[in-house]
Amino acid sequence: MMKKLITAAIATAALTAAIPALAQSYLDDRASALDQRIDDGVIDGSLTSGEASSLRARLHDAERMQARYDADGMADWQRRAVERRYDDISSDLSSMRNTTTYSYRRVYHWYDDAY
Repeated sequence: MMKKLITAAIATAALTAAIPALAQSYLDDRASALDQRIDDGVIDGSLTSGEASSLRARLHDAERMQARYDADGMADWQRRAVERRYDDISSDLSSMRNTTTYSYRRVYHWYDDAY
């Protein structure tokens, strides 16, 4: 009976220690995937360089926030805050890449009045 209790306690301790590491790796994977999606958008022309720069700046801000939280041991609310940032970036990225309307400014030419 005591042996089972000790085994259960050790297993619980191991899982408790592993969960933050899994969360860290998950957040790092999300950041990498977002960065790759931004690159893909620039390559296929669905993102302008200005849109990509803006998204990358927001992504780097979120990564810095994650690093600050990790330095002190990330709490659950901090992990959720970082995830929300990544969710917002992902949503905006999808929206920007799937927008098919473009507004071109009409340039006036002197010969337009000739007709």
